[in-house]
Amino acid sequence: MEWLRRLYPKAVAYLRWWLDYRRDADGWIVYACFWESGQDVSSRFGPQQTGGTIIQHVRPVDLQASVAPSAEILSRWATLLAGNAHAEDIQEPSQQASDLSLDAVWWQKIAGEYAEKTRTMWRDGWFRDYDSMAHEWSTQQDAMHLAPVFCGVVGRDQVEQLRPFLAKPPLHSSGWAPLSWPPVVMTLVGAAAAAQMPVDAAELAYRYIDASYRSTDSREPDEHGGLPGVTREYRRSITVGKWGEIDYVNAGIEGYGWGALSVFLLIRYLMGLREEEAGIVTVAPVLPQALRRKGASFKIAPIQWGKYALSVECLVRDAGSFTMHLGCLTAEGQPVQQWEWEGMWGEERKIILPQVPS
Repeated sequence: MEWLRRLYPKAVAYLRWWLDYRRDADGWIVYACFWESGQDVSSRFGPQQTGGTIIQHVRPVDLQASVAPSAEILSRWATLLAGNAHAEDIQEPSQQASDLSLDAVWWQKIAGEYAEKTRTMWRDGWFRDYDSMAHEWSTQQDAMHLAPVFCGVVGRDQVEQLRPFLAKPPLHSSGWAPLSWPPVVMTLVGAAAAAQMPVDAAELAYRYIDASYRSTDSREPDEHGGLPGVTREYRRSITVGKWGEIDYVNAGIEGYGWGALSVFLLIRYLMGLREEEAGIVTVAPVLPQALRRKGASFKIAPIQWGKYALSVECLVRDAGSFTMHLGCLTAEGQPVQQWEWEGMWGEERKIILPQVPS
């Protein structure tokens, strides 16, 4: 709670900035230019000269979708803080419980507003960007248009229509293979998981992780002189094999921070660890077909999990099942409690962690 009290005002300031400075006259969130989107000179936003070309007339569907869960998160945090506000903890007047309760209601309203805006952007079986200057809906299908599924603002019928695209995503920006850019990959894998397609999510994640690891674990610089062990900006697609299949290799500027995405995908979508609430871990491993070799063992340790350190091992029993070992350790590495169970791939189990002394 102490950490959340420090974080909440900064997260609020960030989202309020978008609402204050990047809303058009009709209340839609927009980017000032391509660079703000992180999708530099993307064909989604029309003709451009540089990443600084103004695109405030374009209403991106993924931007509207992202505001909804962001506001939902802030509403939940405000509720938690209001329920745990004690006189000795309050640092600023804005942290008073009554104000926080009002904040929670207001952020919930914002979440509902942008979830509804996102749903109105569904046109002819696809979520589409809108050009408010030309009064036209985009005809392009981009991998980032699947963001509403990731953000949880879609209906069941829409998810059903999008399932084929979640299993085999479209290109990004009319030219980039779908697993080239980390932010796009995070969106696609998260969307597949949100659509209850854990196997597809695992396969997408594995393809990205595998390309990352082959580069990181290399003993020689790549063809562009890239150093092994150093993250890169994106993945360049190449064709391999007799049938010209698509594969990925590292490319772009070295040292990009979002190279850590592989670790996140491994923990969350392959080993299946998810944070639900304080002291509870949901475990639902789904290894890709390529790794389901009988007797194979995959282990991650230690994973810092709040005040805990976890050791997680997944043993492949056969193509359809696993044995899971989960150990909870103190910060000093002393074992506190262990769990072991068998299950089918994707089968979920909730683990209540023991109380570990600070």
